[in-house]
Amino acid sequence: MDAQGTDEKICTHGVCNCPATEGSDFCSPYCEGVGQTTNVTVDESQKIVCDCGHPTCVG
Repeated sequence: MDAQGTDEKICTHGVCNCPATEGSDFCSPYCEGVGQTTNVTVDESQKIVCDCGHPTCVG
């Protein structure tokens, strides 16, 4: 549980900050498809972004 008394999980996709859907570790089929990939790359031009489609996503 977090400080607000809920057990809301954040999407497991490394660059996504959306709440995960109930019963899943991810917020969308897109994030589930890319898994736990993060944006840690050697070349900034290869930066991985999140394309889950949620308007509040910072990825």
